[in-house]
Amino acid sequence: MRKLHIFIVAFIVFVVATIFVSNYLLNSGSILKKFSIISVENKYTEYEIAFDDVKAAEYYRIVIHDANNNKVLDYETEESTNVLSLTNLEYGTEYEVMVYAYDKVGDYRPAEEPYMFVWDEPSFSVDNSLVLNNEDYVLYIDGDVERKDYYINIRRGEEELVNEKIEANEYNISKDLYVDQATSLEVSIVDDDVVVDTINLYNNQNPVSDITITSPVVNSSVAYNDVTFSFEGGENADSYEIAIYNEDDLIKKTNIQRNICILSKNLFDFSKSYRVVITATYGDYSKSAEVNFMMSSQEQLKPVYISNNWKYVKKGTKITLASDNTDAKIYYTLDGSNPESYGHLYTEPIEINENVTLKAVAVSENKINSIIKEYEINVGEKTDLKVFVSPSNQYANYGVTDVGYTNERDEMNDLSDYIIERLEQYGVTVYRNNSSGNINSWLRDSNYLGVDLHIAIHSNASTNHDKYGIETWIDKETSNTFSLANQIQNGLMSIYPYADKENADRGVKYANGALGEVNDNYLPFGILVEVAHHDYYDDALWIMQNKKLIGYNIADTILKYYQIID
Repeated sequence: MRKLHIFIVAFIVFVVATIFVSNYLLNSGSILKKFSIISVENKYTEYEIAFDDVKAAEYYRIVIHDANNNKVLDYETEESTNVLSLTNLEYGTEYEVMVYAYDKVGDYRPAEEPYMFVWDEPSFSVDNSLVLNNEDYVLYIDGDVERKDYYINIRRGEEELVNEKIEANEYNISKDLYVDQATSLEVSIVDDDVVVDTINLYNNQNPVSDITITSPVVNSSVAYNDVTFSFEGGENADSYEIAIYNEDDLIKKTNIQRNICILSKNLFDFSKSYRVVITATYGDYSKSAEVNFMMSSQEQLKPVYISNNWKYVKKGTKITLASDNTDAKIYYTLDGSNPESYGHLYTEPIEINENVTLKAVAVSENKINSIIKEYEINVGEKTDLKVFVSPSNQYANYGVTDVGYTNERDEMNDLSDYIIERLEQYGVTVYRNNSSGNINSWLRDSNYLGVDLHIAIHSNASTNHDKYGIETWIDKETSNTFSLANQIQNGLMSIYPYADKENADRGVKYANGALGEVNDNYLPFGILVEVAHHDYYDDALWIMQNKKLIGYNIADTILKYYQIID
């Protein structure tokens, strides 16, 4: 009898082990495995980057940073060997190559180690002016120009004007090549017919390329909402400016950092016409473009957000849909079809038992439908949640000292202790920024660690110290962070004692590239929380007396979103 019992136990163990191994083998192709960068080989500006093939990877990202953690390349590919052209490298600068493998649900894993290299070929100095001004021109070259037989090659279009060996780090270009001409010259450093570096110089000609405004479209009607302005062109400019006019009245003028920006709907009025002028400037030269548009007579509804992380939804979960517009009805589909045409009216939570493509739209009478949000819901369970907590390092942002608020860095680090404490209670792996570091290093670390969420914790302030309330920042309304950001905002407002005050709920705001820690180009999942105003007495007092409550509230929202707690 005892032998039979041992046999039965052994048989059960064998069956369980067989099932486990079988499942492992069946699913091993869906798990991102460790991988390494094999080699980086280059011939001047052409680099061949090879890394291990990852079976579960849908695609890869190759990212290169300089020594100051500034990104110089971000390239997506499906191949494990790629040849890339890097034409913006600076002599003597160290660069770091990292590769990330992404699976079908968008989770990613970094390579085991980055690859480091130093660009040691001569390059044109960043101090060179792009303008010739009808004068002899001194061209500055960084690096060891005597190491090889480097040549200066100067061309005007297809015509070669100069091909001469470089003897020193300063090269004189005679004005005889361009005086009194409206022309541009392409100047290259060449070794054995291979271009090492190139610069374009301009004489009696604007170095700034033409600008085309791509949004809004000329004479279009724009939905009453925060307005996105974008443009193409303006190359070589070192500053960009946007100006908004209502007839001849200047409404807003501000510098912008990139070729897209968002301005608040509060600048505009329903049914009025506006003119936008975007100007790109280099020295005394500039190029401008303008378009006219009309603000719609109707407001556009906010998009629909969901209750859980769509990448991993436990089977049988009943997800909820919501919109910040309380008067809106929500229509949805689960087969990827258009909810405006084929949607079901949302009346109760939706039970998820299989992978579905959820599309949802908010609709209300006399308002413009929201954008359609799409969520590729994957049935599964997140077992290894990793979060990067990034409290502010702004030690010079002082708060209301009468309530004991010292500075933003110290108080937000204290508050973040509670976020981390609560997350770790439930087995979440938490990383933290270095307060003496900078945003570029935090972004790099966050990416290298392969975290699921990067959350920056700040407190707010206003010029006249008269603003109050809570706001949460993401990159844009199409960002993957949209749902969680809305839930964090709602969670904090539920414990904020002044929630009924006008404008206390400052909502989810869109940085559109202006905030690095939420920028979709830098992080796959970044959120920044402004926990009330440290320069407003009531807000500062609330923060100081409720750090644990606030920290646990933020942490619990994250835990619920990822279904770690109910």
